[in-house]
Amino acid sequence: MTTPFNSAALPGHYRTGRPRHHRQEQLVPSPRRYLYAASAGAVLLTAATLTAFARGLRIPALLFAFGVLVLTETALREHRRLRRRRLEADWARRCALGENPPPLNPCCSLGRASRGQVHGEDCTEHSLEKFLDYIEQQHREDA
Repeated sequence: MTTPFNSAALPGHYRTGRPRHHRQEQLVPSPRRYLYAASAGAVLLTAATLTAFARGLRIPALLFAFGVLVLTETALREHRRLRRRRLEADWARRCALGENPPPLNPCCSLGRASRGQVHGEDCTEHSLEKFLDYIEQQHREDA
């Protein structure tokens, strides 16, 4: 039997030209990839800064030093983001187990920036359940 020119006529897993067991699965990227990339870039630019400064190249050394500052800030920001994700996952796990953990500090991504006036979806203090409980409590007190 000859192979048709139209690959749409082939069964599902033969459309790619490889059998199922030869296809590679999509790898899930690590959430730490930006942290590692920024840290590695900062280390390399630090070496470039020191080399340029030792050779008397002041302007490139200053530019490399600025790059070090930017990449260091990026790495620190990613580290804070990862730490917050871990804390939120632990908080959600404890809530799912029936515990009543205290809210995280800050309670959400918008809480600190808005000085407590606005809260986001990821808020650990002002959830929809707590809001509905508050409304029910107010209704009971009024009745």
